[in-house]
Amino acid sequence: MESSNNQGNQSRFLIAAVLCMAVLLGWSYFFAPKPKPADNSNTAAQANTTAATTPGPITQATPAPQPIPESVATTPDTTPNRTITIKTPVYEVTLDSKGAVATSWILLKNKVLDQQWPIFADGSTPSNEKPLQLISPEALSRTPREVPFRLSTDDQSVNSIVNDRNYSVSEPTDTVQLASGEERQIDFKLTDASGVEVTKSFVFRAENYVADLKVNLTKGGQPVPNTKLLIGASIGDQAIERHGLYHIESEAVASVDDSIFRHQGASFTFDSNNQGAMPAPGQVDWAGVGDAYFAMVAVPSQRTAGLEYHATKFEHPTEPYHDGIIAWVTGRVSTSETRHLITAYVPVAADGSITKVYTGTKDYFALAWQYSPELTDRAGRSISLVDLINFSNWTLFRPIFKYLAIPILHALRFVNQITHNYGIAIIIFTFLFYMLLFPLRWSQSKSFKKTSGNAPKMKEIQDKIKELQAKGVPVDDPRIRALQMESLKLTKDMIPLGGCLPMLLQLPLLIAFYTAITVSLTIRQASFMWLPDLSAADPYHILEFGFAISMILSMKFTPQPQTAMSAEQQAQQRMQQKMMTYFMPVMMLWIMWSAPSGLLLYWFFGNLVSFGQQMVINRLNKTNTPPTTEVVENVPTGAKKVKPKLSTS
Repeated sequence: MESSNNQGNQSRFLIAAVLCMAVLLGWSYFFAPKPKPADNSNTAAQANTTAATTPGPITQATPAPQPIPESVATTPDTTPNRTITIKTPVYEVTLDSKGAVATSWILLKNKVLDQQWPIFADGSTPSNEKPLQLISPEALSRTPREVPFRLSTDDQSVNSIVNDRNYSVSEPTDTVQLASGEERQIDFKLTDASGVEVTKSFVFRAENYVADLKVNLTKGGQPVPNTKLLIGASIGDQAIERHGLYHIESEAVASVDDSIFRHQGASFTFDSNNQGAMPAPGQVDWAGVGDAYFAMVAVPSQRTAGLEYHATKFEHPTEPYHDGIIAWVTGRVSTSETRHLITAYVPVAADGSITKVYTGTKDYFALAWQYSPELTDRAGRSISLVDLINFSNWTLFRPIFKYLAIPILHALRFVNQITHNYGIAIIIFTFLFYMLLFPLRWSQSKSFKKTSGNAPKMKEIQDKIKELQAKGVPVDDPRIRALQMESLKLTKDMIPLGGCLPMLLQLPLLIAFYTAITVSLTIRQASFMWLPDLSAADPYHILEFGFAISMILSMKFTPQPQTAMSAEQQAQQRMQQKMMTYFMPVMMLWIMWSAPSGLLLYWFFGNLVSFGQQMVINRLNKTNTPPTTEVVENVPTGAKKVKPKLSTS
């Protein structure tokens, strides 16, 4: 099954959120039954939105015909194979002399300026902390190996030499230990009788995710043209058991012509051998691959053109699992998923120029505060690695979601510095935000009350208009126009903008919170009560059902404006209201099944706060009705005449 098409999943979430708010608004303000059947505008809106966000066909790269290599003498590979492990406080790298490539890259800590803390692979627990391996075992097991730092040229014989032969290594030891503040250069050299000479020089720094790589590749003393450095395949957390909406596969991502090129594996077109390619036309600032939280990116010494991505599709067996709530209810089990190996072919200068290689976390604060400024300074041009973060798959919405989510990240980080628990931080943030909305909800309730109070008068006016029309009075008659003007005066202030503003404000916050929860590295593996990871689903699905039940309660106790209508129309309205009260939560339960528990915690607690606010508003809006009048023959002795106090609100 295809589980990597994150764009389709995000489309479902966004469309559902928009539909949810649209239905709630329509239900609140335009719920009165109409004489004629209404158009199914929700379905149309969904179809239009889906059509607008469906990616168009992508031009695939046509592999260039490879020239037939001439028969040339080559040197037998007699250099012994070696592996060099570089250990630093924040990562461990293993380089293989065969091809001078990386065969292991383990992240140990996330580092933001002077702060750092340990990080582990998906599924880790305090008693079982798994190492965070970024290099795919599937890529490593393939022939040839699809691992980082291979080279590709237009000459297949050169490719075979530089990727399949053992290099001599300048480092005499097999393990290099770097302490804080240290760095080390390691050179891999290869000379062949065919005239091919290649040197790869790596520079690693103890507490920095950025390494330097210099490639010097010549044949017959001349630099080999069109040399490309391979990044990948599919760098990311390799411990993820199943990929989906909230645990995406490693994707292609690059900055090309000052815009972001981003595609998941399902975006490629594959041939009968499950191979696919995709060009990225334009000048490249940086390019690489990465999943939701980790990435490897190459930053060439200067902007160059010729970037391509290559992908391989394969079926990966998994432990039996239920793919969604319907499968959970029906007991349908899946045992595999379709996965992809994506590799970036990054054009680099083969003259010894320095290519910066960033291999680390996609922590917003690390990228924005440290590595983007550092790379900008070293590269001599503007480099923003913040766009490594997948704020949105849609180019149109990406800047909107980005600037909505960043303040949420800052706010949660600030509150967490006080509470030292992201679950509590989410609850406090939710409470404060809903308290800011309380004046608007209060204004909304008064609008509803005014609408209900004017309903009898509105019905009286409508009846008079019907009587005049039944007598054949034309529409432009002054009497009908006078009644219409009176009706307009009653309705003009019934539901101002403030009535719908609370709902409109919650939609962008929901989108921002969804984005922040799914991209925040600090929320990843943050625990709260029974929840082991706020960026993952509730393992017991308690929050999903709690969210649905709280939504039902909130809708049941939220008063709706009463409009003038007949008894039959009132009965129809009650039936529709009852259906919506239960249909909407069920629909949202299906959509939010397996959503990040941090997002569900926000929405669930928000529903509870909203419910409490509505109880207060209902009590404040309660009309003081005078006591009923009772007719008696004799006034009791000592009785006083009391004037009842009527509400003026």
